[in-house]
Amino acid sequence: MELNLNTKTPEEKLIKEYLEKNASEVLAEKINNGVHITKDGKTFISKKTLEAFMKYAANEARRQTEKGAQFACVDNQTVFGWAIHYFEEDSIEGLLFNEDGTEYKPAIAKPKVEGKPAVVAPKKPRSPSLFDIIDEQKKQGDQKIFVCGIPSAKTDIYDLSDF
Repeated sequence: MELNLNTKTPEEKLIKEYLEKNASEVLAEKINNGVHITKDGKTFISKKTLEAFMKYAANEARRQTEKGAQFACVDNQTVFGWAIHYFEEDSIEGLLFNEDGTEYKPAIAKPKVEGKPAVVAPKKPRSPSLFDIIDEQKKQGDQKIFVCGIPSAKTDIYDLSDF
């Protein structure tokens, strides 16, 4: 029985050949046409691929390894059994398509940013700068200014009319 499954690797080709020889008519129908599922209140068609099955099989093999092992040996019959189970089981979701046949792409929800509104601290009055002091003294008619430098330096008095 011909199955609508694309193969990209020799391993996928072996799985497809096994399924074509051993799949029931009901399973072939599921593989070729997908399965109607309901998700988030909408009806979709779930279609499974060999590529997705290979990921599923790798995860199953990982689960069978002994703790600390870096490899797993799995016989063909076990993998073929996983293939039958994977394509038969409706609860394992494949690629989702809308009922019109277009691929379903879920809307990306923007995360809500909840927080307290920013509290702006009241501005403290700034200390007058040297220029502010000079301007103020000019307004008052006082032409002398004290400039203090390094704490160890003496205080100098300048007559602004000299400048």
